[in-house]
Amino acid sequence: MILISIIIALILERLGARSDYWQISYYAQGYLTRSKKQLGEQGLFNSPAGFIIWLCLPVLLVAVIFTLSDFVLWQLAINVAVLLVCFGCAKQRALYKSYLNALTRDDQQAATLYALQMGQKKTEEQKGGETFGQTLAWVNFRFYCAVIFWFVILGVPGATLYALVRTFADLVQDDHKVVYAKRFKLIHSLLFWLDWLPARIASFGYLVIGNFNKGTSCWLHYALDFTVSNRKVVTNTALAAEQIEQQHFGCAYEATCMMKLVKRNVLFYLVLIALLTLFGGLA
Repeated sequence: MILISIIIALILERLGARSDYWQISYYAQGYLTRSKKQLGEQGLFNSPAGFIIWLCLPVLLVAVIFTLSDFVLWQLAINVAVLLVCFGCAKQRALYKSYLNALTRDDQQAATLYALQMGQKKTEEQKGGETFGQTLAWVNFRFYCAVIFWFVILGVPGATLYALVRTFADLVQDDHKVVYAKRFKLIHSLLFWLDWLPARIASFGYLVIGNFNKGTSCWLHYALDFTVSNRKVVTNTALAAEQIEQQHFGCAYEATCMMKLVKRNVLFYLVLIALLTLFGGLA
């Protein structure tokens, strides 16, 4: 049922689950709004341990609902619905389309603006920057690969936990005045460890479906490094595996090639999950 749930959720998400009700940010924002008093100075969840408990409450709720739904079709429906919400990246999809449209009309300034809104911290011309293709690889990893990983390992509670931590980490990154701003370091440390293993596994997939020789040296360089950012592991390995020439950086060709790579990577892991299911590796 794990594989079927993922496939159905991916298909429905591609077909147009774009409303707010299919975005994890909608529920995370609602949960945060109702919890502001409890997260405040005199609140029940003011301490670091209390904040972790606050993060886990929705996860426990999802786990209880799933456990009580002992009918297979209900469990399948819950799996698909939760995955759809955790996959939800309507904002990023809209920005990607706007980026391509800007390139089509040769508006580099607008394209750069859309890329920065997508999450590109610095352009390829800046020191320590990345290409837009690398940004796409990172966005795909966070909204698909990591969610699938935790769903396979821990089921819908795992996918929910990862999606909530990712959403709240992004929120405090953009707004330092949010009520839990003092937990900035805590939630980003938690996200780092939730991303660590999935980042290495997803990056390994790029070697299999891309340029194995060039990608391997990059992957081995970062594989057991606990100090390097997970973003660097994913983006640098993806770029090495795809071998896009520098003259194509910032062009629609680069974005298209990287999008094809990340889609092939998702398909590769679906095949891997299918094989594990077939041979009894997954219940």
